[in-house]
Amino acid sequence: MRVVPLLFILLSTCICLPIYGQDDNETCMSCHEDPELEGLDHSGATILMFVAVDTLAASVHGDMECVDCHTDLADMDDYPHAEELATVDCSTCHDEVQEIFSASAHGEALDNPRAPTCVSCHGTHNILPHENPEALSSAKMLPYTCSNCHHKQILTNDPDVKITDSFDRYMRGIHAEGISKGIGSAASCNDCHGMHDLKPAYDPASMVNKMNLPKTCSKCHNDIYTQYERGIHGKALKAGILDSPNCSDCHGEHEILKINDPHSPVNVSNVSVYVCGKCHNDRQLIEKYGLGDERFSSYQDSYHGLAIQGGSVTAATCVSCHEAHDVLPQQNPASSIHPDNLVETCQKCHPKANYSFASSYSHNIAAAQYSVLNRWIEVIYIIAIVLIIGSMLFHNGIILFRSMIDKNRRTRGLPTVKRFNGNMVYQHMVLTITFIVLAITGFALKYPNAWWVSILNFVGIFEPARSVIHRISAVLLIYISIHHAVFLLAARRGREELKAIWFEKTEWKLIVQNLKYHLGMIDEKPQFNQYDYTEKAEYWALVWGTIVMVFTGFVLWFPTTFTAILPAWSVKVAETVHLYEAWLASLAIVVFHFFFVIFHPEQYPMSFTWLTGDMTVSEVKEHHPLWYKKIMEEGKESGQKGKSDEHSTPSSQ
Repeated sequence: MRVVPLLFILLSTCICLPIYGQDDNETCMSCHEDPELEGLDHSGATILMFVAVDTLAASVHGDMECVDCHTDLADMDDYPHAEELATVDCSTCHDEVQEIFSASAHGEALDNPRAPTCVSCHGTHNILPHENPEALSSAKMLPYTCSNCHHKQILTNDPDVKITDSFDRYMRGIHAEGISKGIGSAASCNDCHGMHDLKPAYDPASMVNKMNLPKTCSKCHNDIYTQYERGIHGKALKAGILDSPNCSDCHGEHEILKINDPHSPVNVSNVSVYVCGKCHNDRQLIEKYGLGDERFSSYQDSYHGLAIQGGSVTAATCVSCHEAHDVLPQQNPASSIHPDNLVETCQKCHPKANYSFASSYSHNIAAAQYSVLNRWIEVIYIIAIVLIIGSMLFHNGIILFRSMIDKNRRTRGLPTVKRFNGNMVYQHMVLTITFIVLAITGFALKYPNAWWVSILNFVGIFEPARSVIHRISAVLLIYISIHHAVFLLAARRGREELKAIWFEKTEWKLIVQNLKYHLGMIDEKPQFNQYDYTEKAEYWALVWGTIVMVFTGFVLWFPTTFTAILPAWSVKVAETVHLYEAWLASLAIVVFHFFFVIFHPEQYPMSFTWLTGDMTVSEVKEHHPLWYKKIMEEGKESGQKGKSDEHSTPSSQ
């Protein structure tokens, strides 16, 4: 716009206006009361130059003239004034404040174009006293004023130093809630950080410096500060031990929540693990200050700790026994865990508690006079469990083994039908071995702390060996998959199997009929062919699962190759699919496949078909009557061992 609208207004309506320098604001407002008046700021951006008369009059500067702040106008004789004026210098009147501000964190950052100035926090023509709730610097409005900078993503995305988005976190906290309810004592930004004298946290003079923060909080929480200062944490911090926690280490910084808020770090469900455990479960701090081994773990393993982990809100936490702020060493007579006070501490929850009961929950129990006895009890029980449960497994294994032998003997002389030829038995055997090894070695990577992984480690299978074994098994899986595909397409028996395993139109009817039969709704069993719907579903699920696992496995095995042609997120997606497909396949085998070949009442203790390739005639008649009828009609004779690509009719062995 430049000066064209301004000239137009002046020439058409204000020809006889006096020049600058008169002692009222009429000259300035003759132009600046225009709501559409625009100009350029120092960066060249278009801004609105309108000044509301009522707003200016209601401000703290309402009785001042424009030239009192825009001092370069007082000496101007040209009309209208130049497009660019000097920046207003507030120190003309507020020199003491300016001196304090210049030494602050904001003042020292003025070489940064994003650094705040007086205008950023107080406004321009609308400056109100900070006691006014509508003032930009009032307790109510100050968080929003500060958010002009501390809410911007540019502060959280700095490539070198990350500054948290403190505004959003503060607004979720109890202090912001108090301000919104009109509680005058609720803390706003300046209560903790200061105003014009705001210092960075590392500065020893800063109100939020590690050493000074408790004193800052004491402005509102003096009673708690007195307790903290008397406790071991406050004394340690005052002695210069910066590892000792202050208020923010336990309660958080800006997002300070109510104690009964489940997200608060000092909530009963979180305080032991996320507050006390930060230090008392830190190996370096334990060794550095001699805090005592296993104190935190002994609590976690106690009833109290286990109950809290299980969701209890009434079980004792660390602060229940040691207090929250007035934490004192055991030898201090005023300590809540001093021998003279321990019973009274326990009686807060256990009214009938005595000294013996109170002593039984001491952290020192495991490390003092009972440590040897307790250790011997553990060793004895571990040996007993290994021997007793091991002997039970051995005993039951003998019975199971005998049952398998007896079943094999019973079926050996019965007429059989060749269900799988030697090639098919071989394929199944390789698939079984590779699947089990892949599952074990794959889950061992995802769950390295599982108890069964320690067994692998015990026999020397750590990550280097695990990864090699997993990849070798993957190659074997690919090999047997290709072998099977060639068998299906090239061998006559394979083509017959492919045709037999394909879904038929009547499959859904057979599923419904089978379920109705086993629910006792009908008496007629479904007539299955060579493969029933459960076997077909398992087979095609295996085919699909193998394709998925092979592809995602290759992406994870050769990520640099695949990310050259696929998006970057493809590796993470492949990892997720690989994991959950493995879970799906493993659970399907255990829940579905093992049931039909091992745990089914008619198959227990195990079907031998996967080893011999044979099914008894009675089993074929019972479960696959249509297939048996087809075999009989084709007139195939059993015992034709040289014709491995053909089924055999029933025969005695």
